[in-house]
Amino acid sequence: MSFIFDNQDSILNEIAAQLTVAEDIYVSCCFREGNGLAVHKTGDKASIIYGRRVELFRGLGLLAEHSNEENYQVSQSAKFRMNGVMLDCSRNGVVNLKTVKKLLRYMAIMGLDMLMLYTEDTYEIPEYPYFGYMRGRYTASEIQEMDAYAEALGIELIPCIQTLAHLAATLRWSCFDGIKDNDDILLCGEEKTYEFIEAMIRTCRSCYKTDRIHIGMDEAFMLGLGQYRVKNGIQNRDEIFCKHLERVNEICKKYGFKPMIWSDMFFRIAFGGDYTPDGEIAPEVISMVPDNVELVYWDYYRYEKNAYCAAFDSHLKFNNPIIFAGGAWRWTGYTPHTVKSLEASRAALAACIEKGINEVFCTAWGDGGNETPIFVILPTLQLYAEFCYQGDVSDDILSKRLKACTGENWEDYLLMDKPDMPDGKYRRIETNPSRYLLYMDVLAGVFEKHTEECYKEYYAKYAEELAEAAERSPNHGYMFTMLSKLCSLLALKSRVGADAYRAYQAGNKQALAEICDEVLQEMLARLEEFRAAVELRWMTEYKSSGYDVLDCRLGAVAARIKTAIRRIDQYLMGELDNLEELEYERLSFNGLSDEELEKERVMCWGITKHHFSPNVM
Repeated sequence: MSFIFDNQDSILNEIAAQLTVAEDIYVSCCFREGNGLAVHKTGDKASIIYGRRVELFRGLGLLAEHSNEENYQVSQSAKFRMNGVMLDCSRNGVVNLKTVKKLLRYMAIMGLDMLMLYTEDTYEIPEYPYFGYMRGRYTASEIQEMDAYAEALGIELIPCIQTLAHLAATLRWSCFDGIKDNDDILLCGEEKTYEFIEAMIRTCRSCYKTDRIHIGMDEAFMLGLGQYRVKNGIQNRDEIFCKHLERVNEICKKYGFKPMIWSDMFFRIAFGGDYTPDGEIAPEVISMVPDNVELVYWDYYRYEKNAYCAAFDSHLKFNNPIIFAGGAWRWTGYTPHTVKSLEASRAALAACIEKGINEVFCTAWGDGGNETPIFVILPTLQLYAEFCYQGDVSDDILSKRLKACTGENWEDYLLMDKPDMPDGKYRRIETNPSRYLLYMDVLAGVFEKHTEECYKEYYAKYAEELAEAAERSPNHGYMFTMLSKLCSLLALKSRVGADAYRAYQAGNKQALAEICDEVLQEMLARLEEFRAAVELRWMTEYKSSGYDVLDCRLGAVAARIKTAIRRIDQYLMGELDNLEELEYERLSFNGLSDEELEKERVMCWGITKHHFSPNVM
């Protein structure tokens, strides 16, 4: 069964082909600028009246959802002028064109109208060959192809770059030493710096049709404290920042761009380095911002509408347009935090509507190497879409919409949170045990006090549930398979270090032998299954560049398991008098006492190199 249209539109047919309908439906499509969306169906005849092109595709999704109904009609209008997604293409992972286009199709069916590509150094600047060198950077033709595809769907593609901080991947190369303040911040006030930034913006102008650009400028914590200080002495850091913003703003104007920046630096200026988005802003700070610059307030950590409202009240004192950026949590390891994303987003979007914030987007950061799959964000994007057209709706409505728009099951997507619930408990606070337990050493682990016996049974159960979900997923089974393999591995690995330590301290060589000959050998096999699933997921979604980082991390885990097998075997054979790694007293990672750990063992730790060993890497 399919849609049959009264006009020929190749992209319309492409979108229709991925929707499921109960019967053939003959669809009449009519554009009426600014009138919102109206869908009407009687029998096998339907009409879609739309005011923006993306609403045409949302209308198709609504028809697909209600295709088994004899009569259906609805009228909707967008509460947000801009509503979209920011996709992280910088944390080692550059999303391939096939995946970007797939995401764009999902977005169009949902009714989302903007996609930002967050590219710190992953786009090509001809004059600077080391910019994004061997990092999978996009070519101009690739960006232009994505831009044209987005435009055909009624979606605006916006560049999201960095023009101050977050440039460590670039500044590592010696050819950039002359424009380097410190490891990840550009040298302000240096003319060669502005030649470089102009090349960035000139490149964006040649690739994107939009007149909007996000120029970053967040989290420049060490601004003016490196080479700038050597050259210029101690200067007012607020003035350094504002003069730099003025220069970059002028370059944007030269190339016909209207810039937006993250707002946090102004709040850090006002509050001594702390990001306090609901604090009282002094007039002299407000006067620092050029009138044409849009401020993006980012926040994914609050769960109450009033907290967001207070932050908006502070932002609205600026003489600048305010944009809100929430988040789909996929940046704490291999596991998403979708429930957390939905809770925070509901509160934030309700506050946006109350305070008249009419431009929003959902960030999909990939901190730590983009370990989490991209399409885990779909439920959060569905919430953003429905909030825009319907307001705060129930999970039941979101579930039906997600099924219609993507073919995927809402309940299965929530299962993917479970690897970070090792004892079966949901926590609103940020936690990532599935990551630190994965990378933790099996002989000299620093998280052994943060595990419990019950982790084994929970992870074994999650492995089964996620494997079953993989079978049900029509488009993204590889994501569920990857997390199923992770849970299968963690069913053994989450406790093996603690069990080995306990057996060694008790002089129980039989238990050590079982760990060596059975558990660790089985762990190696499960680790290889997980690694293969990680590779499949990466090569499905990303360009190949960047996978080497995950390969190295998992290879290190395998190497340490093999070393543990060898050393335990040597000890059991009498070749070693002791196992030094298992002689050390075990302490908690975060300094908690045993009594405090009884209340909460689960924690979050994001610095991967500290997972592996207490020694310096």
